[in-house]
Amino acid sequence: MIITQEKSKRVVQSHDFDSVNCTIDAEDMRYVASLLRNNYSNPALAVVREISANALDANMEAGSSRKVEVTVPSQLNAHFVVRDFGGGLSPEDVFGLYSKYGKSTKRTSNNYIGAFGIGKFAPLSYGDNFTVVSYHGGVKTSYNVFVNEDDDTKIVKLHEEASDAPTGLSVEVAVADEDVDTFRDVVKTFFRFFPEKDMPKFIGVGEDEKFFEDYEVIMEGKDKGWFIIEDKMEHHWGSHHESHAIMGRVHYPLSAGSVNFDLLEGDDGEESDISADHLRQLASQQNLYIRFDIGELKLHHSRESLEYNKHTQKEILKALKKVRVEIEEIAKEKLGDAEDLWDAKVKYAQVLNALPYGLKSIFRDSFEWDGIKINSPSIDRSYHFQDTVTIREYRKSKDADATNGFKVTSSQSTKIYPQVNSLLAIQDLKTTYGNSLRARTLFNDDEDLEVIYC
Repeated sequence: MIITQEKSKRVVQSHDFDSVNCTIDAEDMRYVASLLRNNYSNPALAVVREISANALDANMEAGSSRKVEVTVPSQLNAHFVVRDFGGGLSPEDVFGLYSKYGKSTKRTSNNYIGAFGIGKFAPLSYGDNFTVVSYHGGVKTSYNVFVNEDDDTKIVKLHEEASDAPTGLSVEVAVADEDVDTFRDVVKTFFRFFPEKDMPKFIGVGEDEKFFEDYEVIMEGKDKGWFIIEDKMEHHWGSHHESHAIMGRVHYPLSAGSVNFDLLEGDDGEESDISADHLRQLASQQNLYIRFDIGELKLHHSRESLEYNKHTQKEILKALKKVRVEIEEIAKEKLGDAEDLWDAKVKYAQVLNALPYGLKSIFRDSFEWDGIKINSPSIDRSYHFQDTVTIREYRKSKDADATNGFKVTSSQSTKIYPQVNSLLAIQDLKTTYGNSLRARTLFNDDEDLEVIYC
């Protein structure tokens, strides 16, 4: 990933003062290295994310057709292992490149996930050591990467032998027994939205084990640049939610509170305020995922979160505006092929019910059919007609003791709710006597029919 630098910084000196570039002395490097190793709030996630991302980059760089292999820890084998099939590392690479904090070969292209040169040491945020096994030039070489008693990071060669195994690198991290389930959960979450072509081969997962939780995409952008999954969360007033940015296959929480929505381009005024509020609500939808190209957003050096500089905020706002426009287009398309107003109301209810809870209020007024604004799933009786128009609802209710296994219940209503399995009937007799029997006849004729509005 190309690391962009701010180009707007300009320092003007009025005199030819003495100056010096700030650096780090060798004897102080252990303290800086310690800060870099321990800058993760979730060490288990850091291990999975950084080691897996490096393996995917190595596979891509080598053009390997073989999938990265991820060994998921279990109680019988408490190790997290990632094996790539890239070119591997020579001893000179290990001691000259791999050993350097901040050293990276990935800053010239946005094809790579990594760039900062510190993620390879992420396992040291979890434990004091880990093992690297390199398959390179027909030789298998094992190394121990560890932190010694002086808090220095060390790499020691452990073993070397001839090998005809495919080239690549294997990083092996011992996992404490009490953390096995945590690591398994982290792996499930981290790889959940990976495309099939990049999904690793998982080892240590039973053939019949359902490793990934099913999810349903209920709405998706035309270019698959965003998607919304089924909302299974219970909602409470004041609860805090975040949408997600997917960049380089990795998803990061997108904090609405870190985005300045005043950066929106457009006219000032009430309309602009409404637009900003809608985008803020969009950014707070935990089941909304937006895809960004690698390098499009700036990452914190820990790669745990986004860094919300002005450029990143503008890219987020641009993406949110696109999501909003496309959802409105989808909403209108859903109603476009409705046969009549009743059918339009049915489709409106279907689309609105499919939207996540927090998005319903944003897009409630985005629907239109045949020039008619649809902003409610119901047909309401005006109070002007309360004395002349009566609406009675007949509903089929299961009852094992009743004829044909159901009974007919009726109630007065002021609204009609068009549904797939509903029917609108006009009372064409002077009396309502016998309507329940007539409703039962209609229910018998159509077993899918659930409710009749008369």
